[in-house]
Amino acid sequence: MSHAIRSLPASSLCTPLEWGIGARAAAVVKLSLQKQASLLCLVSIFLLCGVSDAGEAPLLSDISRAKVQLASAIQQDRFDEASRAVDALILDGSKKAIEAVVQIGLGGNSYAIERYIGSKLVGLKPGAGFERVCQLATRDKRISARVILTLVLSSRPERDAYTAVLTNLYDSEDAVALTAIEALAKKDDLGAVDHLIEALARQEKVGRSGTLLAYEIRKCLLKLVGEDFRVAADWRNFWAPRKKDYVRPDPSERKEGMTSVRRDPPAFFGMEVAAKNVLFLLDVSGSMEVVDDLPEDPGDAPGGGGGTDVGNPDGSPKPTPTPAQQESRQRIRRVQNELIRTIEKLPGDVRFNIITFNHEVHAMSKNLVLASARRKREAIQYVRKFNAQGETWTDHALREAFGAANLKAIFLLSDGAPRRDNKLLDTVPILRWVREANRFRRIRVNTVGFEQAGRKLRVFMRSLAVQNNGQYIELR
Repeated sequence: MSHAIRSLPASSLCTPLEWGIGARAAAVVKLSLQKQASLLCLVSIFLLCGVSDAGEAPLLSDISRAKVQLASAIQQDRFDEASRAVDALILDGSKKAIEAVVQIGLGGNSYAIERYIGSKLVGLKPGAGFERVCQLATRDKRISARVILTLVLSSRPERDAYTAVLTNLYDSEDAVALTAIEALAKKDDLGAVDHLIEALARQEKVGRSGTLLAYEIRKCLLKLVGEDFRVAADWRNFWAPRKKDYVRPDPSERKEGMTSVRRDPPAFFGMEVAAKNVLFLLDVSGSMEVVDDLPEDPGDAPGGGGGTDVGNPDGSPKPTPTPAQQESRQRIRRVQNELIRTIEKLPGDVRFNIITFNHEVHAMSKNLVLASARRKREAIQYVRKFNAQGETWTDHALREAFGAANLKAIFLLSDGAPRRDNKLLDTVPILRWVREANRFRRIRVNTVGFEQAGRKLRVFMRSLAVQNNGQYIELR
């Protein structure tokens, strides 16, 4: 590699330690102008050998060596070696070094090293390297890199970082755009409202107003502004005259609003089915035969559930339920009835599937099917045949669900903590597996649990929804 030899000012010759020459050379500099000239030749040799800038001391050969080390370590799953290579490149901090980190480390081949790189890039010092991160966040051809860098930049305060996140709001890949929406929702900055409205308008223009992406944009606007409008034009009319001095409503006065453009959208226990490609993942283990107590107030919970108090407020015993009431409160019957109502309302452009699980996993179809009248009739017949028995192998069921192509949303319902051979499973590895499997797909995982099922299940189901940007509800 060749480099042009620059003319150095005399002042620069007084600090040769900055160039890595050494203390002895520093003493020589002070002897005479003649020796300074000699030193200039020495510095020129250093430049020719690869030091192109005072801010980029490590040689390009060192960057190449670290790249090879990182690629080899990732291929052989050697985290310690890979992390050392990342450390060396991050310490360099130059444009070339950061390009190497992104090129080799963010290809979707190692979840552990991706997380490590992300943590390092969050703390990267401002400079040429950080500027390159902002550029690659929007320009890298790989979805994996754009997703990770969007998450990294969402934690940075710089304007360039914020601009990159806003740019990815318009990304052609839904997974990247959804990641940008997640980041903007967490930033909670009203400066993003105009961009969100524009992104919604673009979705409407290409006939995608009913997609999950459009739904998530409206949901983010609802969170930021506290208002809920169906279309971009309504949002513009509301926002344009108010944005300069807008005061958000008190949290207690904020609208809960339905963010769908449909008047009567399909919903599963109160959670709107906004995605076009959706899977219902349902627990049919033996505990689903349980009959829950009659609610005192049928409107007290999503899906028609209610309270579970033992007696009435005046101390009198609750009335004995009729056989029909008992059947309606059996968990598996509640799920069947609700799912049938949901299926009946699915628009014809939705693709869906149903997977049931206990100690086995069974799917209605090998793939997602279009919600035609015939397919919906077949699905309803399939639902009516549910039979509760066996254990709760939730981990196997989730693996089966994530095998579906082009999936956008999962609705998981279970009344028991994951279990195998009559022993409770540790849910931490399950959550970790889902996080890794979903890191680039950004599938929304919505979960439904039962209040009576115990704390372990409720914590697991809530965590699963939160980490995958879904919604969690409890049935009573």
